Amino acid sequence: MTSSISTEAHKGSRPTTLTWTTRTVLGAATYVVLSNLSGCTTLAEGEGGSTLDEADESGSSVIAFEGEGEGEGEGEGEAQGEGEGEGEGEGEDEGEGEGEGEGEGEGEGAGAAVDLITDDAAYLTQLSLMRGHLRVGVELYRSDLPKLAETHMKHPRAELYLDVEPAFGARGCAGFGDGLTALTESVVGGASVTTVNDRYDELLGAIDGCERGAATTDPVVIVKVIEELLRTAGIEYEIGVVDGAIDNLHEYQDAWGFTQIAAQWARSEAFASDPRATAVASQVQDLIAGLSELWPALDPEGPIEGRGAALYGAAARVEVAGLALTR
Repeated sequence: MTSSISTEAHKGSRPTTLTWTTRTVLGAATYVVLSNLSGCTTLAEGEGGSTLDEADESGSSVIAFEGEGEGEGEGEGEAQGEGEGEGEGEGEDEGEGEGEGEGEGEGEGAGAAVDLITDDAAYLTQLSLMRGHLRVGVELYRSDLPKLAETHMKHPRAELYLDVEPAFGARGCAGFGDGLTALTESVVGGASVTTVNDRYDELLGAIDGCERGAATTDPVVIVKVIEELLRTAGIEYEIGVVDGAIDNLHEYQDAWGFTQIAAQWARSEAFASDPRATAVASQVQDLIAGLSELWPALDPEGPIEGRGAALYGAAARVEVAGLALTR
């Protein structure tokens, strides 16, 4: 079973202004879907009340989620502010509005328990959240913003990796902790962009290997991963942008990273399996492309007009589009 998420090409330092493409136009119908979040939780204080259970007697890696993760209308409402303002030292880390791992709301659900050994969508979402942090961290580093890049590089190893590591053995994955450390050290140590790119590529290859232990060729699973990434991005964006201004730059950037990984999954070969899946992928790609205006830049100046509701709405529409695959 091969992983089908693509990786981006490298061309050295690049500006943080983003470009997007579309292929088709999605219909104008608006769908309202309420759905619990699943995916990423951390051990850090202030992560929206999520807790990590110890592996059970059978060796399962189980994450228990607390708190609400439901969207109202176009996904707006209940999720906003989750995990916000709970981390100590918030706003002190290089002006990013966040101490490491504090105050995020990644992947909270409402009373759900997720076994990363058996739940392919949750497992791939956890890996994808790590990919999202790394994606934005590398982009910032290439754009000559190394201090902003550092916390994004530290976050996956410090928190997310610990949650998913117990599932690796059962899924035939050797893990990639050393690769995370090597990349982080390169960024913190001020290595060349070429060196950082090389270590990033090596790490993506290792993550890709771990993804092969899940159903990466099943479009139903991939749609669920995309949905969860977009909904988590919505939570992060609402923490990051308050009243039209950046309130937490790190979370605003996280939302971009998670959305970028959702876009990569939307181009997965899993959707080439039949015409229905291909049509769903086209709709999802267009939905994600339509979110581009939420991030005028990764380190913006001036007001920000976007709202997290756009990401919640996109997640709901992805869920509805995916229903075509289960009929």
